[in-house]
Amino acid sequence: MSIVQIAPFKALASWSPPGSQIAASEWPMAQMSELATEIKAVAHTPADDEIVRFAGVRWYGNGTFVREERTGDQVIGKCYPMVPGALIYNRLFGWKSAFALVPAEMAGVMVSNEFPQFRVNEEVADSSFINLVCGSDAFAKVMLGRSTGTTAVSRNRLRVQDFLDLVVPLPPLETQQRIVADRNARITEAEELISKGIERRENAWIAFEEALGVLATEPVEVTQTVSIARFASLSRWDAEAPDAEMTLVYPMEPLDALADIRLGCQVPKKGADVTGVTRPYLRAANVQRGRLDLSDVKNMTVSQAQTEALELKESDLLFLEGSGSLQEIGRCAIWDGQFEQCIHQNSVVRGRITSDRLVATFAMAWFNSDPGSAYFRAQATTTSGLFHIGAGKTAKAPVPLPPVEVQEELAQALWSEIAAVEADKALAGALLAQAATEFDAAVFGKAQAAAS
Repeated sequence: MSIVQIAPFKALASWSPPGSQIAASEWPMAQMSELATEIKAVAHTPADDEIVRFAGVRWYGNGTFVREERTGDQVIGKCYPMVPGALIYNRLFGWKSAFALVPAEMAGVMVSNEFPQFRVNEEVADSSFINLVCGSDAFAKVMLGRSTGTTAVSRNRLRVQDFLDLVVPLPPLETQQRIVADRNARITEAEELISKGIERRENAWIAFEEALGVLATEPVEVTQTVSIARFASLSRWDAEAPDAEMTLVYPMEPLDALADIRLGCQVPKKGADVTGVTRPYLRAANVQRGRLDLSDVKNMTVSQAQTEALELKESDLLFLEGSGSLQEIGRCAIWDGQFEQCIHQNSVVRGRITSDRLVATFAMAWFNSDPGSAYFRAQATTTSGLFHIGAGKTAKAPVPLPPVEVQEELAQALWSEIAAVEADKALAGALLAQAATEFDAAVFGKAQAAAS
């Protein structure tokens, strides 16, 4: 028979339930107090007119940042300078992996006493390795068990002593450094893919727009008297006027001369007695820029007449009718007939091409380009912070009409390049996931995983 010892809660030094230490690795385990020493920084007393920058530590090991600036007379309580190279964490969010190494550029930035700092003993432990261990999922679970407080989101503090009592796997120093280097190599490769992808995407759009005759607007230097109009005399003070700014090499026509435009139907109110047929429908969240997100498609019941009028067909253009962001209004995707009998909600405007003079993929490219979407930004109206374009204004959206073979060529060049960028983006995500998996295996898995 096992014996259970019961003690009053107030007699416990800290609440450390089972699992509040990392499960033993095949590497030797070392107590954090043997690897890190708290830095007892001297509190800084700013002058009243001094600009004091305060830092924070992002969750999940994503580094430090300047959170705010105050003048010295606005600083309440003690503040402490960050020490470059130190391991720092947020006591309130240790369980959210809010750990970081202080970079050199953060020297002189202040933190409150909720951000203890530590000097890592570099003779036995690599500071980058220790920081990554502290930012790992395995360590976060342990720190949640060690944190004390009444609520997880506001008072769940990881005390310094509880942090120093934790144990971590400690491979030989050279192995630690190799593990960090391998992880960083994966991340560098992923970041390069992402960076090059941003440039490739931008260049693809520039090439598309320049082929249509859209040129970047040069800054205008005011060298003469300008006239000022009364606000009340302006028809629209924030409107962009693409037709006044652009001179395209091809003629333009309104969309409704080339396509049938229709707004979707409203979703019946919850509890409404609706008879008819149930159909999947697309809403604003499904229509992204140049693509459809069909990971969450909902259903609604509508009349037979509505489903016949709103059923989507292959190559239908879909426009975002309403958005909280002016930059997103009118973004466009194409329905490729991914499944049958799908309709659209009234947050989406459908454009069904009726003319053989307009290619769907070209139209999608144009309306997602900066000059093509300028019309929607100019014509959108707002109510309660939401912007709307409506079917009527969508119908009048201007679209250039190069010869069909030119449209096909431009669309093919743009979307194939963007597809390649998306493939690289997915590869970058896989590399980042691989970096995390390999690090966990090397540190918390078998010793052979890091030695191989």
